[in-house]
Amino acid sequence: MKSESLLKDSTILFFASIVANVFNLLYQLFMARNLEPVYFGVLNMLLSLLVVTSVPVNVLQTVTAKFMATFKADNYLNKISLFLRVFFKRALISGLALFLFVLISSGKIAAFFKIQNRFPVIMSGLIMMVSTILPFNLGGLQGLQKFKGLGATLIISGGLRLLFGIVLVNFGLKVSGALGAIVLGSIAAVLFSSILLKTSFAWPEKDAAGFDDGKLDFKAIYKFALPILVALPSFSLLTNMDVIFVKHLFSPLEAGYYSIAQMVGKVIFFLPSAVIMVMFPKASANYARNENTTHILKKCLIIIGLLCFSASGFCIIFPELVLKMLSGRAYLECIPLIAPFSISMSFFALINAFLFYHLSVNNLKFIYIFLAAAAIQVILILLFHGTLLEVLYILVGCSILLFLINCVSLRRLAKR
Repeated sequence: MKSESLLKDSTILFFASIVANVFNLLYQLFMARNLEPVYFGVLNMLLSLLVVTSVPVNVLQTVTAKFMATFKADNYLNKISLFLRVFFKRALISGLALFLFVLISSGKIAAFFKIQNRFPVIMSGLIMMVSTILPFNLGGLQGLQKFKGLGATLIISGGLRLLFGIVLVNFGLKVSGALGAIVLGSIAAVLFSSILLKTSFAWPEKDAAGFDDGKLDFKAIYKFALPILVALPSFSLLTNMDVIFVKHLFSPLEAGYYSIAQMVGKVIFFLPSAVIMVMFPKASANYARNENTTHILKKCLIIIGLLCFSASGFCIIFPELVLKMLSGRAYLECIPLIAPFSISMSFFALINAFLFYHLSVNNLKFIYIFLAAAAIQVILILLFHGTLLEVLYILVGCSILLFLINCVSLRRLAKR
C-alpha cells in the first residue's frame, strides 16, 4: 500500500470514528438523564472498572495489527490464516475463563461495591468476554488495512449500543439494560467483523501465491507483546496521572474544575486517533519490506499537528464557548486551565504517533524513555503543586521535552 493513501484512509476512519463517538456520547447522555443518580453511579463505576481491565486487550489489538500487516507485506497468506485461527481460539478461551471467574465471584464483587443486585456484575463479565474477541478482530482489520470495514464495525458497535440501551432501559432494566446494550452491540460488531475477515481465516491452497511451509514464531509474537504491556500503560500514566494526583492533593471543588477543563484536552488528544490507527499498519508493512518508513510518520505528524493545534487555537480563543458545549456551563475557574491543557494534549497526541511508530519498526528501546518521562512527571507533580496551573505547566514541559527527544530519534532513524 502506497503512503499516499495515508490521508485518504485516515479521512475514512476519522469520519467513521466521529460517528461512532457521537453514538457513544448520546449513550452516555441518555443514561445520565434516564437513570436515577444511584443507578448511574453504579453504571459509571462498572464502566470505569472495565476501562482498567481493558489494558491487556488493547495490547492484543496492537499485536494483531502488527503481525497482520507484516504477514500481508510478505504475502504470507497461510500465516495470516494460522495467526487468526490460533489467537481467535485463545482469545475466546480467555474470555470464557474471565466470564466464569466473574460469574462465580459476582456475589462478592457486588457486595464489595455495595451493589444490591449481582446481575449488573454478571453483565460486566459478559462485556469482558466479548471484549477479548472484538479487539482481536479490530486488530485484524487494522493490520490488513481494511479501514472501511474497521470504520463500519465501530459505527455498528456504537449505534447498536445506543439503540439497545434506549430500548432496554425504557423496559425498566436500568443498569443491567445499559450494560446489556453494550454486550449486544459488541456481539453484533464481532459477527460483522468476523464476516469481513472470513476469507483471511480460510486456509489457502499450497500452490497458491503467498503460501509457505513456515510456522508461526510464537516466541517473536510474545516477545513483541511484552514491551507493549509496558509501553501502553506508561503512556497512559503520562496522560492520566495528573487527574489522580489533583484529586488527592487539591480540594474536591478544585479537582472538579480540573476534570471539567481536562475534557477539552481529551477531545484534542483523541481527535487524531484515526490517523495513528492508519499509520501503524502502513509503517509495519513498509518495515517488513525493508522500505522507508520515516516519511509515513512525518506525514502523520503533519496531519496530527494541523488537527490538534487548530483545535487548540479555537479552544484558547473561545474557551467559554467550548466549555459550554462540553459541560453546559462556562466556569470562570476553568478558563485559565484551557490553554495549558490544549497545548499539552496536542503534544501528547504527537507523541502517541511516535509511540506506535516505534512499535511498528520494532524500536523497543524507546520504552525506557517513556518510563523515565512518566517517573519524572510524577516526581515533579509531587514536588511542585502549589496551584492547578503549576501542575499543568509540568504537563506542558514534559510533553514538549518528550516530543523533542522523539524528534531527535527520528532524525537519527532517517539518517540510517
